[in-house]
Parts: sequence; structure tokens; C-alpha cells
Amino acid sequence: MTTPFGPLGETVFQRTYSRDMPNGKKEEWSDTVQRVVRGNTNLGAEHIATYEKQRLTEMITNLKLLPAGRHLWVGGVEGAQHSFNCFVVGWSEHYSDHFALVMNLLMVGGGVGSNYSADLLKTLPVLASDKVELQVVCASAHPDLEEVGPQALRSPVGSEVFRVHDSRQGWCDALAVLLDTAEKQGGELWLDVSDVRPRGAKIHGFGGIASGPGPLVKGLREVAEILKGATNRIMNGTELALIDHKISEIIISGNIRRSARMSLMDYADPLAKEFVRLKQDTADHWTSNFSLEVDDQFFQLLDEGDPRTTELFNEVIKGMATNGEPGFVNTTLASVGERKPARMCNPCSEIWLESDDGAAEACCIGSINLAAFEYRTPYLEPELKEAAQLMTRFLMRATYADKVDQRVASIVDENRRIGVGITGFQEWVAGHGLKWTEARHSKLIESKLRELAKVVRTTADEYADELGCNRPIKTMAIAPTGSISLLAGVSAGMHPIFSRYFNRRIRFADTDPALQQHISLGRDIEDDLYSANTKVVTIPCQDTILDKFPDHLIQQADEISVDDFMATQAFVQQFIDNAISFTVNLKDGIEQTELAAAVREHLPNVKGITAFPDVSRPQSPYERITRDQYNNSMSSEVGQGFDEECSTGACPIK
Repeated sequence: MTTPFGPLGETVFQRTYSRDMPNGKKEEWSDTVQRVVRGNTNLGAEHIATYEKQRLTEMITNLKLLPAGRHLWVGGVEGAQHSFNCFVVGWSEHYSDHFALVMNLLMVGGGVGSNYSADLLKTLPVLASDKVELQVVCASAHPDLEEVGPQALRSPVGSEVFRVHDSRQGWCDALAVLLDTAEKQGGELWLDVSDVRPRGAKIHGFGGIASGPGPLVKGLREVAEILKGATNRIMNGTELALIDHKISEIIISGNIRRSARMSLMDYADPLAKEFVRLKQDTADHWTSNFSLEVDDQFFQLLDEGDPRTTELFNEVIKGMATNGEPGFVNTTLASVGERKPARMCNPCSEIWLESDDGAAEACCIGSINLAAFEYRTPYLEPELKEAAQLMTRFLMRATYADKVDQRVASIVDENRRIGVGITGFQEWVAGHGLKWTEARHSKLIESKLRELAKVVRTTADEYADELGCNRPIKTMAIAPTGSISLLAGVSAGMHPIFSRYFNRRIRFADTDPALQQHISLGRDIEDDLYSANTKVVTIPCQDTILDKFPDHLIQQADEISVDDFMATQAFVQQFIDNAISFTVNLKDGIEQTELAAAVREHLPNVKGITAFPDVSRPQSPYERITRDQYNNSMSSEVGQGFDEECSTGACPIK
């Protein structure tokens, strides 16, 4: 049977999700699906009906159901603790509680959201009055000695040496001991990295290629410098955000994990003005998306003309229009239905998660490919309803997967939060004879989305009762679905297509064998400006939607007003109890007054707004081209014009 991959689907699957099998071969799609279904149906319940397994297998095989990439990568892998895409991590009594957990989660490919507002940092201690002095040693025979630095050949003088174990936990322990030393006494700390495997060695477990001790040492030295500047006081929010960024850079240097984060700060925080300016230079804090936390009180102050609130609002609008950073998150709406006020979300902001005393909730998501189902029925098509039930049950079982940390397990087990999402929304709307901007005016689309949400909620509650667990606190979320949508060749999440014709830029590790094919095709290839050991390949593409629907039903992003973007997001948000990851396309030259008016009108009705100007940074994932440019290119393809990553390029590959 031929898999209905989209034009880039096979490439994305082989690069991102196909695992090595015991026989030495790489998985085919059918192998991956069988592994994922087997692993999932062994979780939670004692018995799963054969029919459910068969239908789940059929729908995933045919790309009607698309579990999140994390499920495809580690589902059914023995001993895997990496089944959850994203987390949030809060603050407790020690700095190492937060930062070591962040490093651990990033190292297993998870995204991490954190809030750096002063009111959440009150439990943190004062750093020691003596500055921490980090000293690093390494065996002379280590292949990466030069990266560590020639000074690493010194012998420790009068101090104990912490030997860094060659493991994920060993790296986290090295970070923790640095932080604990700065917190408790300061002074000299010696680390020995002789045991860390060299660059290029194979990583077992999660998979990939080791980066060697160089990135770890570089990052720890930078963290030590930040700590030196905060002696004898509690660290502030911008310093803490910078340390999380340095940790992310350590992880990314291996080029296996994309190390996604979300950074939030409350508008009332004394450092809010500084915070919203941290990404004026896109080379700074590039491992994280940034958003300002606002609420109903903020809207009231804005309407009253409060000078400070107005200045902050305008500063964010300016950043949005300039380079897409920061965005806004609306914690008043996000808190509806939660046990506690919502203060943290995952890196792409489709799920708000709890964090209590340093514990971290995780998200568990998967999508229904709306484009794969019948369009013109006046009711929710029966197979689509079945797909919603299957994905809901799949994700409920997935919450039983092993957790990387007990602090994660405690909140996941309590909330059983899942995020059944959708992708292929524009094709689904076009199948109903509507343009993307007409969806919110359609009573038929409204009734189908409402019924879909009801099916998911009912199925989740009934299955929770069957499993004997808590009913999930929330059940639906729309993720960016980047690489997942590329598998199926459909529009991402609820986004409209970027462009009918475009240059698509794909990042490959410079050691990736798949890069050779692009070299042989004569494609434009250059060094990545943002990540070491990475190449960027440019491919001229035509969006696949042009082969499926008449042109008069197709709208590309730059043909849609900013008001229509946000109004459509608000329309869909009515049916989604978690949130929606959605990036508003900003046309070149948009007036900030137009953007500000649209944000002010629609932000109270959504849980977050992010925007991204067209080609606002070098090596953007997409660049519009004309039909003639596409036709005249030497190595063109049919593809999809949306990012595998978040709007700022900060989300994980898997």
C-alpha cells in the first residue's frame, strides 16, 4: 500500500521519525505506525479491543490521524521517557531545581515554558557573597581538548574535583553543582570533563550524535559569569531568562534537539519594559519565544490611558511589527477552567500548564487531519467523529507513559490534560466552498467545530472513568503541527497557506547524509547563521493546495488583513478549551496603528497573539516568489509553505 505522504512527507519522515531497527534497517512508515500503536495501546488500560487497534493503525497509516511528533519518535520504544512534547518549569527554593530540570527536559527534546515575573521568584535565595570561580580540567588525550581550552590541562590546586559523568544526568549534575556553589558559598569549583564522549560519537537512547564537552564547558562558563554579577542578592527575571537561554545554547550545539522555550513576564513587573526589549536584536535570546503577560486589569488600564501600560503596549506592537517579538498572552482567559491562575504556557502557546513548587506539567497532543475527511455533509461526518474518538483515547492512554521526572508525573497524573487538535483547516474550509476568511461567518463550520469539541469532551470523560483516572482538565488544543502537516501535505493547524509559490529553507545537520541529495540537485546551500554545524537548503516550491481546489477559494497569508487573521483565531478559540498556536502574518509596511487596533480588539478573546512580519530575518524559513520564478527554477518542488518550527524558529524538530 502506498502511503499518502505529501511532497515533502517522505523526506521529513526519513529525517525526523524513522528509527533504526534491530535488523539494521531504517523503519518504513508502516513499521513506525505499528510501533506507535503497539506502544500506545499497551499504556493505561489492561485491554484494547482489536477493532480499535485496527482502526487506529489504519487512520494513522493513511495520515487521517497525526499523533504529535514525539509520539512518532519514541512511541513503543522500550524504556523511553520522552513521550511528552512540552513542559513548563517554575521556581522553588533553589536555583538548581529550576535550571537542572530545564536542562534535563531540553536534553530529551522537550520544549519548556517559564515565567520570570518577580512575584513568582519570591522563594529563591540570595546568592553567596563570594563569587563562584569555575575551573575546568580535561585529559590531554581527549579528542576535543582544543574546544575545552588549553587551560584545561592544569592540575587542581587544593580543591575537590567534580567529575562530569558522560550522561544526560551527568550534564545536569554539572550545572546543578555550579549553581549550588554560587548559591551556598561561592569560591572555586573544579569540573573534570574527561569522561564526556567526543564530538561525533553516537548517542544511544534518545538518538543522535554527541557534541563533545566543548558546548557544555562554554555554556557553563557563561552561566558562571552571569552568577558573578548577582552575588549577595536574589537574581532578577532577566538574569534568570539569560541563564535558561545559555542552557538552551548548550543543548542546541549538538544539533539533534532544537531546544524550544517560551519566556513570559507580567506587564506589572518592574523589569517588564526591559524584558520586552530583550529581542530587539534577533541574535539575542534566539532560543526562546517571548510574550508579555497581560490580563483584564491591563486592558482596563490601557483604556484609561495609563502612561506606563500604554508605553508597554506600544513597545510590544513595535517589536511585533519589526521582527515578530514579543507577543501577548492573555492570562485572564487562559485561567478559565484551570485549578489555579494560568501563568505559564508551552513554547508555541497552545497549552497552558501548571507549575507548583518547581514541578512541571507536560503537554500531550495529537491532531486530526481535517483535509482527509468528507467536506460537504451537513453534519459531522461519521468517520471524522470516529477519528476524534480514537485520537482522544490515544492521548488519554499517552498520559500514562513514563515521565522523565517525578515532578512531571505528579501534575500530569492530577490533570490528565490532553490536546486533541486539528490540521488541514484551510483545505477543510475550501472543501465547504469557502475562503479561509469566510469560515467564521459560516453556521455550518461553527456547528461542526462545536460538535467536534463535544465529541472529544464526552469521549475523554467516559474513557477517564473507564481507566479509573481523573477526568482531563482540558481536552483540545491547536498546535503549529509543522512537520506533522508536512507528512500529510496539508496546511498547518488552522493557518492559511503562506504563499502559492515560495522559497522554502530546510535545516540539516552538516553530517546528515540527506544533505548530499540536495547538493547533487544543485540547490542553494549555505551555513546556518543561527546554529553551528548546520546547513540551510533553499528549495523553490508550489503549495500543494493549488492541486486540490480552484484558485478563487485559495487565500495566501499576505492577502488576509490583520483584523481577519485575529477575528478568525477568536472564532475558533470558542471551541478550544486549551489554546491555539497561531501566528498572524504581517504584510510588509503594515502601519503600527492598524496592528495595535486589531490586537486591542481581539486579544481579550484569545489566549495569546503572536505575529511575524514577512521575511523579517535572514534565512527565514519561507520567502515568497512569483509563479515565473518557480517555473524558471532548476530544482523546484511541490510543497507546503509553513514552518516546522514556531514563528521564531524556536520549536523542536521532534
